Amino acid sequence: MPNRSSLDQELVSLRGLIADMANRVDEQFANAMNALLQGDTELADQVVAGDDAIDALELRIDEQCERILALHSPVAVDLRMLIMAVKINTDFERIGDHCRNLSRNARYLTDAPGLLADTRLPKMADMSRTMLREAEMAFLENDRLKARKVIARDLQVNRLHEETFAQLVEMCEAEHDQAEIIAHLLTVSKALERISDHAKNIAQSIVFMVEGRDLRHRGIDGKPSASADLPPLDESSTSFS
Repeated sequence: MPNRSSLDQELVSLRGLIADMANRVDEQFANAMNALLQGDTELADQVVAGDDAIDALELRIDEQCERILALHSPVAVDLRMLIMAVKINTDFERIGDHCRNLSRNARYLTDAPGLLADTRLPKMADMSRTMLREAEMAFLENDRLKARKVIARDLQVNRLHEETFAQLVEMCEAEHDQAEIIAHLLTVSKALERISDHAKNIAQSIVFMVEGRDLRHRGIDGKPSASADLPPLDESSTSFS
């Protein structure tokens, strides 16, 4: 019968696979945004092709979770870890899908490379990627406080999405000849907003894994939302290189 040491080894292997998934998705995100900002269709095609590796890794992680369940029948903290690993794995895979979709917009922006840079989209991308990286670190370090900061940052990205949507609608009304390009920028904004949502989901899973507290739908029980801990909007920018 498998012993505790064997279970610990299996869990370490699982955490390593999830860390690998996080790194691959982060690279996909950086390449997708560079493809958009630079109008680089070749790089965009690489991101689209790279999504298959993300999908394959998702299956491998799920198989590892099934193996642990079958061999060890974990309980308590170990069971929470396993349940959250499945959820986190799915969220990372969904982020990979959005990176692929971001890249598919690159060919439509080649005729107006500066248009995206004139919007809040680069800032949205910076913040979403920061959330993704902080969620990864929170997972690796079992850090519930870092996870809670990620949850709070999602409200900032939502605000930027609303501002960007209004800005793009105004641009579309004023610049009819670029309406199609602007429509693709709207899909970029929505994809970035969804990436931040998945990063928030990952952070919520980490809080549950560490604390045993489910932060989803907190308004149902009357508890305060994460907005109480919302940090001020960071106007600095990071590079997608």
